[in-house]
Amino acid sequence: MSKLITASSLLLGSIIIIIFNFLIPGNIDVFTKNITEVNIMTENFGSNSDLVQYYLAIIALGLVIFIYGILGFYKNVSNRENNIKYFFVVMNISAVILFLSVISVGTAFAGAAQLNMQAYGMAQAATQVSAQVSQSGDQAAMFEAAQRESVATINSIIAGSSSASLYTLFWGLLSVAGYVFYIATASIGALIIRSGNHYLSKLMNNIIGFGFIISGTLFLILNIIWKVNTEWGYRIFSTSQIVWFILIVILSINLLRSTKK
Repeated sequence: MSKLITASSLLLGSIIIIIFNFLIPGNIDVFTKNITEVNIMTENFGSNSDLVQYYLAIIALGLVIFIYGILGFYKNVSNRENNIKYFFVVMNISAVILFLSVISVGTAFAGAAQLNMQAYGMAQAATQVSAQVSQSGDQAAMFEAAQRESVATINSIIAGSSSASLYTLFWGLLSVAGYVFYIATASIGALIIRSGNHYLSKLMNNIIGFGFIISGTLFLILNIIWKVNTEWGYRIFSTSQIVWFILIVILSINLLRSTKK
C-alpha cells in the first residue's frame, strides 16, 4: 500500500472522527458543562435522535477509513520490528471494533431516549387530563382517564428503564474502548520509535513517537483515576482525542513528505 493512501486514510479518518464527535449535541460543551449526567444526555440524544444517529454513522465511516490507514502503516513497516508491529495492529483494530460497538449502543440509546421523552410527556399529559376530569365528578370519564394515565405511566417506566440500561451499557463500553485506545495510541509511538527513523527525521521520529507513548500512557492513568462517565473523566477523554488528532495529523504530513518507501 502506498504512503499516499496510508497517510491520506489516517488523515481523513481522524478528521471525520474528531469533527463529527464534537458535532454530537452536547459534546461541544464538554469543557464547560457536565454532559455525562443521565438526564442531560437523554435530553441531548433524545431531542436530536436522528441527527445523533447520522453523526455516529459518519464517525463509524471515519473509523473504517482510519483503520485502513493503520493497516497500510502496518504493511509499509514490512518485516521490520515484527515483535511490536503485531501488537500495534491488534490493539488498534481492537480499539476500532470497541468504538464501533459504542457507536452501535449510542445509536440505540438515541432512539430509546427519544421514546423515553415521548413516553414521559404522554404520561404527564395523561396525569393532567386525569386531574381535570376528576373535578367533573363524571365517574365513567374518571375511570377512563385513570386507565389512560395508568397505561401511559407504565409505558413511561418501561421506556425509562430501556433508556437507562442502554445509557449504562454505553458508558461501560466506552470505558473499555478508551483504555484500549490509549494502549493502541502508545503502541503507535512505540512502533515509530523502533522503526529506526525510516519515514521520519530523527527529530520528528522522537517528537511524534514519544508524543504518542506519553499521551497514551498519561491519559490511560488519568482515566483510570477519573472514570470516563464522570464530568472530569469525559473532559480528559475529550482532551486525549484532540491530542491524538494533532499527533495523527503531524504523522500523516510527515509520511506524505517522506521520500522513503
